[in-house]
Amino acid sequence: MKQKLFFLALICGAFMALAPATAKAQSDYYYYESISNPSKTINFLIGVYVTKNEYITRDDGTGYTKIRMAVINQEGADSFKWSDYKIYIKLKNNDLFYNYTTQAKDGDLACNWTVEAGKNHIQYVCFDKAFDINQIDMMWLVMSDNKSFDLVRSDK
Repeated sequence: MKQKLFFLALICGAFMALAPATAKAQSDYYYYESISNPSKTINFLIGVYVTKNEYITRDDGTGYTKIRMAVINQEGADSFKWSDYKIYIKLKNNDLFYNYTTQAKDGDLACNWTVEAGKNHIQYVCFDKAFDINQIDMMWLVMSDNKSFDLVRSDK
């Protein structure tokens, strides 16, 4: 009887130890898409890491949400120029909004930058509101020529 209780306690302990790691892995989802043209001169992967977000309060009391984004420009492609493209978010309550143009000319919050072929680039996009990432229903990348690309949630 003592051996059965010890074995049961050991199994329960193992499940309890693994549960936080499993919950963490499931919560780190992101939205992504691979975008290319037939000649592969445009060939990049974009990922928007909504779980890597931060709400920042300005001195005047207003605030904004910044979210980490990555672009991987594939080997053999032309240099990829990000020209103030927009990430649109639609919430489950049908609110639709997109990132705003910052005043930054360089650094993490700049809206114009270049990724050379075979390189990746981490950047942040800023939204002029607070929102619950669990309420995101859909997300798109919209480029300057009004081409839009659905971003797919990684855990769906």
